[in-house]
Amino acid sequence: MCYEHSLKNKKILFFCQFFFDYETKILKKMQEMGADVLLYNEMSVNSSIERAMLKLSPNLFKRKTEEYYNSILNKIENKSFDYVLFIDCEMPTISVLKNFRLKFKKAKFCLHLWDSLNNLKGVNEKFKFFDYITSFDKQDANKYHIAFRPLFFCDEFRANSSTVPMKYNLSFIGTIHSDRFKIIKKINDQIDDFYVYPYLQSKFIYWFYKIVKSEFWDTHITDFKFKKLKSEKISKIVNKSIAVLDIQHPNQTGLTMRTLEMIGMKKKIITTNMNIMSYDIYNQNNICVIDRDNPIIPKNFLKSSYVDLEKEIYNNYSINQWIVDVLGVKKNG
Repeated sequence: MCYEHSLKNKKILFFCQFFFDYETKILKKMQEMGADVLLYNEMSVNSSIERAMLKLSPNLFKRKTEEYYNSILNKIENKSFDYVLFIDCEMPTISVLKNFRLKFKKAKFCLHLWDSLNNLKGVNEKFKFFDYITSFDKQDANKYHIAFRPLFFCDEFRANSSTVPMKYNLSFIGTIHSDRFKIIKKINDQIDDFYVYPYLQSKFIYWFYKIVKSEFWDTHITDFKFKKLKSEKISKIVNKSIAVLDIQHPNQTGLTMRTLEMIGMKKKIITTNMNIMSYDIYNQNNICVIDRDNPIIPKNFLKSSYVDLEKEIYNNYSINQWIVDVLGVKKNG
């Protein structure tokens, strides 16, 4: 499919949690493809404490959320849209979705889940408000009979022909949650030249983990980072790495964004996600699946060469194709 102008003159209302600037990259790519896009944060709360409370009960911020979405509706009441796209739809209430559907009756309402439903309480009850639903999680897609669509890699993570000297055997850049830090510590004992950027959303979270997680007891706050790295900086570090470590959340079966970015950059991957073996990107020369409880990395894995995949596979995981797929755009545009 030719992506250029494939969304020409289409008007899109886009709701997405602001997450490592991916929302901006999607917005810009939609615009490159010819669309007129309005982007809003899907979250009505943004502090670390509020987000933690949200996970306990989605209804805690019901009033605040409805006021937030009603204010958006007032701003755009005179506009019309071809597509209304929500990512995850964790915060909008049933009332919010009813109001938006009544207002934009001619729009195609699309929902993409880039988190597993185990982590999104009550979202499946909102499915009836959408015309087209996709999920990055193959198990969720099968269970709820919705379309399966993995995540994507952005243009800056597309491999180029230039040769860069390798500085790191392995790198990890990501948010520390669940058992991630415990696994990183075990792998650090095995690998030399291991670059780690352990990000935490706040110092409050660090001190909380310091109390409840034994792997944090011997750490210092300076061991962690509290500033997000920009994707351009991430790609530079990855470019100088032989392999990248991916540790998915224990409740998640779909492939992480980082995994797909590494596919785009043609990098080797060491991952705890055994589900990757069922994807067309899997090649045992490129991907090493480890046990998260006992993560042992074969010595020869980092020494062998990367094996190129078919060009079509790389194209299918591009951000362009992802946009087309989550909107359910037909090949004729």
